[in-house]
Amino acid sequence: MSGDIDDGLREYVTSRLPSLRRSAFLMCGDWELATELTEACLARVVDGTRRGAVADADVHVYADLMEACRRRNRRREHVFVAAAGAGGVAAESILVLDALHKLAPRCRAVLVLRHWDGFTVDAVGAMLDLEDERVDAYERAGLAALEQMLVNSRTVLTR
Repeated sequence: MSGDIDDGLREYVTSRLPSLRRSAFLMCGDWELATELTEACLARVVDGTRRGAVADADVHVYADLMEACRRRNRRREHVFVAAAGAGGVAAESILVLDALHKLAPRCRAVLVLRHWDGFTVDAVGAMLDLEDERVDAYERAGLAALEQMLVNSRTVLTR
């Protein structure tokens, strides 16, 4: 029985690691920190699952990851720079990442979970301990702010 649980957990970790790490990067803007936070959150969900304390692993791990990112990186200002040798990084991608990181942490978390990870409003509400109406409000505010920042960035770039 324990082997089946371990096999299932191994498969869960392997399947979720890339998307969790990407979400952590979108939240904190640093691949090294994203990797560290993701591994720590996955370790906690594995431990909790083995103890029977986790009902829904996705809700648990994404909620834990969003909280860990919020605690570790309270600054909103962050400039994303393509890594040395990173070919094909479009300027627009960097502008989107930079604008995303300037959002308030809750708005950023809602947008990452809804638009990059594809979770429903209900799931995001469960992960962030928010009512559905608050998730909708954060999403609307975040998208409007992103749009405005991108318009401003494009205006500056075309001067």
